[in-house]
Amino acid sequence: MATPLEHVRSYYEALNTGDADAIAGHFTEDATHYYTRLGPHQGGRTISDYAALAVRHMGAVWTIEDALTDGERVVIEWTMAWNRPDSEERRLDRGTEWFELEDGLIREVRAYHHGGSKNPSGDLLGFDHAGRGHTTL
Repeated sequence: MATPLEHVRSYYEALNTGDADAIAGHFTEDATHYYTRLGPHQGGRTISDYAALAVRHMGAVWTIEDALTDGERVVIEWTMAWNRPDSEERRLDRGTEWFELEDGLIREVRAYHHGGSKNPSGDLLGFDHAGRGHTTL
């Protein structure tokens, strides 16, 4: 069985394919994905369908920039490159996610990310993303 961190990395590999079935296979049936910008998604199938939509319609690609685990839970820092639907401008969002696993599957994700009018990219102000090897445009 994969470690929790290996499972989360495998989830991100599946996420970037846009294959809803492959994505759903990483979640418990009753999983919940919480967000800072929209209501929670309930169930592995719902979570995977929304993720697949983001890949198909916005060209979303996620990169894990850093990860920590205590052997049971996983916390990652990520970058998502995507295309604005109205202009096709390539953008980046940055955030962090906390994963709770059960029987080797993801049962809960708490996703924290920001992109407001004063800082639409969500970049950490004053942080050298490129210098630290993080994804940049």
